Amino acid sequence: MRLVYKITLTFIAPLVITLGLWGWLSYRTMSSRIHKDTDMILKDYSDNIIARKLSGQELPDRFNGAYNTYYIKEVTEDYALENPSVYYGDAEAYLKSQEDFASSRIRRQVFSDREGRYYEITVSLPTFEQETLIEHVLWWTGILFVVLLVALLVIGVLVIDYNMKPFRALMKWMDDYVPGQVAAPVPSDTNVLEFKKLANTVQEAVDRFEHEYEERKIFIGNASHELQTPLAVCSNRIEMLLERPDLNEEIAEELVKLHRSLGHLIRLNKTLLLLSKVENGQYDDASEQNLTDYLKDVLALNDEVYSGRGVSSSLNEGGQFICRINDQMASVLVGNLAKNAYIHSPRNSEVAVNVWDRGFSISNPGEEPLDRSRLFHRFYQPKGRREGSTGLGLALAYSVCERNGLALEYEFKEKKHIFSVILKK
Repeated sequence: MRLVYKITLTFIAPLVITLGLWGWLSYRTMSSRIHKDTDMILKDYSDNIIARKLSGQELPDRFNGAYNTYYIKEVTEDYALENPSVYYGDAEAYLKSQEDFASSRIRRQVFSDREGRYYEITVSLPTFEQETLIEHVLWWTGILFVVLLVALLVIGVLVIDYNMKPFRALMKWMDDYVPGQVAAPVPSDTNVLEFKKLANTVQEAVDRFEHEYEERKIFIGNASHELQTPLAVCSNRIEMLLERPDLNEEIAEELVKLHRSLGHLIRLNKTLLLLSKVENGQYDDASEQNLTDYLKDVLALNDEVYSGRGVSSSLNEGGQFICRINDQMASVLVGNLAKNAYIHSPRNSEVAVNVWDRGFSISNPGEEPLDRSRLFHRFYQPKGRREGSTGLGLALAYSVCERNGLALEYEFKEKKHIFSVILKK
């Protein structure tokens, strides 16, 4: 989820509560105001009739053509003492103009004349107009609530999205960043202190990482190069010792073991040196290469080497895979992936190779999937050291792909390990 949407979702709840509370208070205030105004009309109407009654003037018609109506009845003193206060309420009142009862607001009040007689006056005012008005107020309050909510959310998203431009630029730079390759400076074109500080921190971290990365590559390359000669000398001397006529069997066995271990170390050193050269871009002179031809040669060679274990291969040509790559790197890529499949295949099994116009795949039988998070790391061997394996083959193949616009992918399907090399879009 994008950060702008996460922030928006976070303040939706308080925004809805705030606007809802505001709408409810507005509606209640409006409704209360309408009721108060109605009560004031009833009071004025009631006071006018009481004043006429007490002054002996002629009372208006109970149904004066308007919706207002009134009733006066004489009550006992006890009743007057029990109901001294003015009462407001809602009730059904008869409307002559409508010839029906309607919801009305009523006002009751007890008063007395000079002779000490007590009367109760009830005035009423129909409320259907007020109810219609309140209903309209409710609808428009709801519509205003929705409009304000949507407007605030849209404005919030746009404002946040606009202010997050420096952060998005930084994220894009990090997505495009490849260790060891020349990269543009970390974008820091902003006056926001936090974003500027973040960009500076990232730039410092990248500079430190690049420096250490470069030193590591130089160290591995120099160390591997310097070890070549001593390792070759040791190997030659062991071979010379094995050719001596006075060598007894026990020492010869130990020398053979030593020579085998030294051979593994020489292969490991050569692979490290080759990996260092690949990462340093020493094989950038690319040309159009048909990797289908490389696959045919490698499969034929490995079928012969591993025939003693009964491991064979099958090739399905669905097209010719041609890409721009250094010829040595093409050989290294195809050779390492094929050798990895042969080495880790059980006896009497088959290595299947499929080729199409945008890539190829090599699969071999297996019992369980490999650890994807460590698969292309150096020296990773899932089931311990295998004879003839340095643990660098997949790491080397991955580096070759990264340097030549290819993607190396792995999947475990139907009890098979499948490694695919595909042209990046």
